[in-house]
Amino acid sequence: MVRIRGRSYQADVTVNGLRKRVSFGTLEEARLFEAAALKGHPNTASLAFKPFHEQNFEYIWGDNKAPEATRQCLAALDKFIPPATLISDLNAAFILNAVAQMKKTRVSNSTINRRLATLSRLLRHAERLGVISQRPYIEFLREPHGRERVLSDTEEKRMDRYFKHMGLEASWALAFFLLYAGCRVGEARHLSRDRVSGNQATFHYTTTKTTTTRRVPLVGPARVAWDVICKISEAECPFSILTKDTFRTHWDKFRQREGFAEDKEFVPHMLRHTCASRLVSNGVPLAKVMIWMGHTAIQTTLRYAHLAPDDLLGVGDALWKG
Repeated sequence: MVRIRGRSYQADVTVNGLRKRVSFGTLEEARLFEAAALKGHPNTASLAFKPFHEQNFEYIWGDNKAPEATRQCLAALDKFIPPATLISDLNAAFILNAVAQMKKTRVSNSTINRRLATLSRLLRHAERLGVISQRPYIEFLREPHGRERVLSDTEEKRMDRYFKHMGLEASWALAFFLLYAGCRVGEARHLSRDRVSGNQATFHYTTTKTTTTRRVPLVGPARVAWDVICKISEAECPFSILTKDTFRTHWDKFRQREGFAEDKEFVPHMLRHTCASRLVSNGVPLAKVMIWMGHTAIQTTLRYAHLAPDDLLGVGDALWKG
């Protein structure tokens, strides 16, 4: 049963003769745990790593928008954590050793951190089930600031000329929509006609990388690009006529033709990065840029702080009028 205890909700279940009482922040979480436990969730301290994540995958990650990415992380972890390893044996030293082995494969720190985040969530679930008494400490690796490459005004003109000269209207529209709306490729491809009203587009949380809905203005080339793709496509989501691979193929041909073949950062996502950089460079406050771009953490937006013109100019007046 589920009962209220203070400010939390406690699920009280008995599985295989063993009583477990686990507290949750919401009633829904407590009920979900109760239902899962009664269906036979494992609850022994001798459980092995691979069976545990296979048996609990749907419960932990079933509602994720991209569960395949998590499956890939777990498959990668299986290479460094022997399947028969007991969950209770995954201490800090064991995890540090696994990280050291992953580093030898020359994968990026960000890739290792994604795997560690997946492992941490799995261990949090094991802790709640009583499989382990306490989660081990996991130290995440330092990551680079990310791409710094932006599209210059000259390169933008070359992009404009190339796609038009090659008759690639749909790809032209998508490229300029990404640049001036600042959205992700997937968000543009899932943007339906009914979510564009006047000069504003709504990126619904069901189609974004995050769990928030945001509205952004469609200015200049973004509005033109939307009108162009709507004339070309009869689909409810006009940009969906361009598959991810098709647009990437067109982009790579432009990249090679214009001499950027060796530039590893000259990728479509650079257009979103350019949009954010231009907003900050032109004095838009970081808090508003965060909302426009749909960042879930201000730390992501702070990557662009150095571009703000005279960001602290006059701020001292709030402390001292002299």
